[in-house]
Amino acid sequence: MLFKILSYLILNKESIITRQDLIDDVWCQHYVDDNAINRAISELRKVLKSDMQRGLVVKTHYRKGYSFFLEPEIIYYEEGNSSFSQVNALKETPNKKQKISIELLAIFTLVVFIGFYIVLNVLDPGKVGQKNTPPKVETKNLNVVNKKFKEEVLSWRQGVYSRMVLSPDSSTVALTLLEKEQLYSSLLIKNLHTGQERIISEVNANIFPAGWSIDSERAIYSLESEGKCELWEVGLTSNADSKFLFDCEPSNLMNVVSLGNNSYIYSKYGYRNRSELSVLVNRNLSTGEEFQISSPNLNSYGDKLLYFIKNQKKIIFERHQFNSSQLYMTDLEGGAQIKLYETKNRIWSINYNNETDSLLWFDNIEEILYQYSLKNNRLESKTKVDSESVYSSTYPIDNKNILGLTYPFSHNIYRFDLTSENFERVSKLESGFANTVGENVVFLSSDGESVKLNTVFKDGKLTSKKVNLRYKDFKISSDSQEAFGVDEKKIEILKYEELSVKDVITPKGDLISVNYLLDKNIGYIVQDEPSANSSSYIFNRSNSNSILLPVKNAVWFGQLQNNKLVFLNSLDMLIFFDLSTGEQTKGFKVKKSAYKHSLSTNQNKLYHSTGKAVYEYDFSKGVNIAPNKVFEISKAEDVIREVNFSSSGNILSLEIVELVNNEVVRFSLEESD
Repeated sequence: MLFKILSYLILNKESIITRQDLIDDVWCQHYVDDNAINRAISELRKVLKSDMQRGLVVKTHYRKGYSFFLEPEIIYYEEGNSSFSQVNALKETPNKKQKISIELLAIFTLVVFIGFYIVLNVLDPGKVGQKNTPPKVETKNLNVVNKKFKEEVLSWRQGVYSRMVLSPDSSTVALTLLEKEQLYSSLLIKNLHTGQERIISEVNANIFPAGWSIDSERAIYSLESEGKCELWEVGLTSNADSKFLFDCEPSNLMNVVSLGNNSYIYSKYGYRNRSELSVLVNRNLSTGEEFQISSPNLNSYGDKLLYFIKNQKKIIFERHQFNSSQLYMTDLEGGAQIKLYETKNRIWSINYNNETDSLLWFDNIEEILYQYSLKNNRLESKTKVDSESVYSSTYPIDNKNILGLTYPFSHNIYRFDLTSENFERVSKLESGFANTVGENVVFLSSDGESVKLNTVFKDGKLTSKKVNLRYKDFKISSDSQEAFGVDEKKIEILKYEELSVKDVITPKGDLISVNYLLDKNIGYIVQDEPSANSSSYIFNRSNSNSILLPVKNAVWFGQLQNNKLVFLNSLDMLIFFDLSTGEQTKGFKVKKSAYKHSLSTNQNKLYHSTGKAVYEYDFSKGVNIAPNKVFEISKAEDVIREVNFSSSGNILSLEIVELVNNEVVRFSLEESD
C-alpha cells in the first residue's frame, strides 16, 4: 500500500492529491477511514527518511491534500516493441487537474533515487538485494488422514453452552452458560488442568466470553442488558474483581485480546455504518485513541480476530466473504498483510503451536482438523476426526486434543398468520428452506439419514416425500409448478412435481442471492472475486438470457409491482429500480440486524427480518414509509434465520433457530496399540 501511494504521488507530482483521490485511485474503495489514510502517510514519511534525505518528501497542503516534493528520475523499460506514449503525460503541465492512475505502473518502472533502496533497508534490514515477496497461498491438495477420537464430558452443569474462548496458553476456557430455568446467561471459567470452575453472573444481564489477556491471567467478557453492551475483564482467582473497559455494540459477539499497557485489539462491528461488517482495531484505554488495523471490503462480512502470536507480534484473522473464509496474517499496524489460506467453510477459532510454528483449526462442517505451517507457508496436514457428536463450536488445544460444544441448536419452521396473529410450529425434525405457497408452508427436513420435502396445509395436514436434494438455497414458484436449487456456482431449475432438472443457469462468479421475480424470471447476484463488487442480473425465461442491472453492491433484490425492483445493498440501504425507465431511487436504511438480514417481497410489500423481529414495509403508500413491526421473537436466545411471505393467506413462514441443552466436551486422539 505504501509503495502504491508513493507511486501515485510521483505520477501526479504536478497536482495536489486529495484524500478522495487516494480513496478512489489507490484504495479503490467507496470509503476509507481517515485514520487509515493518516497512518499510511505517516508510515510513508518514516520510510522515506534517511541521512541522504532529511527534508520533506511528502508535503501536506492544509485542508487540500498531499503532493510529492522532489523531482523524480524516470527510467523507461525499453525491451520489446511496447509503446510508451502514455507516459508523456508526466512531462505535460495540464490546464486542469489530470490525475494519472497507478495502473500505468504496468507500463514502466519508476526508480526514485531516495526510494527503493531506502524502503528495502528500513522494512527488511539485512536483506537488501533479495526479493521480499509474500508467501504464496498453498494450493496443493493433501490427503485426508482418518483418525478415531474419543469424547469426554468436561462439565456436568445442565444448560446451554453457546460460546467458548480458549486462553492463549490453552490452560483455561471461558464459556457462555444458560442454566436450566434461568433467563440470563452466565460466564463459566474452567481450568482444564484442575477442573476448577468459576461462575460470573449479573442480574438481568447476559454475559458472553470475548477474549483473554496475552498472559492468560485475565478473561475478557461482554455484558449485555437492556440494549446496552459493556466490555469487562476479570482475573482468574476466586476473589478477583471485574474491571470495566469500554462500551461495545450489543448483539455482536466480540473477539478481543489484551496486549498489556491498556492496549486492546478487537473486532469492531458497524464499520462503514453497516451493522454486519466488522473491522480490526487497536484501542488504547490510557489515551482513548483507536486506530484501524484492517480494511475489509464492503462486499464481505468483514474481519474477525482469531489469534495474536506474541513472540512474532502477528495478528491472525478471518475475512468472511459471502461464500468463503479467508485466513490472513498482519502486524499491529496493519502492514505486511498476507493471505494464508482460503476455504468455503468458516474458520471460527485458531490456536497456535509455538514448537512447530503452525496454526490449528477445526472445520465443523467437514469435521477436519487443519494444520498450517507458518514456517513453510503451506498446509501441513488434514485429519478427518471420527468422534461421537456433531459440534457447533470447537477450539483445538493441540493436534491431538480439541474442545467442542455439542450442537445446541434446533432449526424449526413456524407459521405466523398476520391477520389472526396465530403462531404455530409446523415442523417436527431439523428443518429449513421454508417456502410459503398460497396458504401452505413447504419446507425440507432431515432425520439424519434422509431428506424429506414437507407440505403443511391450512388445516394442519402434513404430507412428506423423500427427495435427493442438497442445496444451499431452495425456492418454489408462486404457482407451485417449478422450483430452483442453488449451490455456490449454479442454479438448477426443477419441475416441482418430480423435482427433475429442466434448466441450469451457470453465471460467472459465486452466487450471493437468488429470487423468483414476476413471470418466473429469476433474479440473481454474483461476485466474481471475494474483493470485487457484486453484479445483479435478471435471467429472462422467455429467451434464456441474463440481463445485467446497473445497481451496484447489492446483496439481495426482489420484485415489486409496477415493474419495479427493490435492492438491499452492502450498506444496508434500500435502492429502488424502475425496469421501464431505468431510474434508480435511493430509499433508506433498514433496521439494524441482530443476526442476519432476511427479506421477502410480494406485490408491493416487503418483509424484513433482523433476526429478532420482522418488519413490514408497504410501498403502495410510497417509498419513504415507516416500518411496521409485525412479529417479535419471544425468547432472547432464539433467532429468525429466514422469513417468507405469501399474500394469498397473509401469512409468514419463519425458520427459527432455537437453543437446546448440550455439553462441553474434549475429544482426544485414541492412541493405537
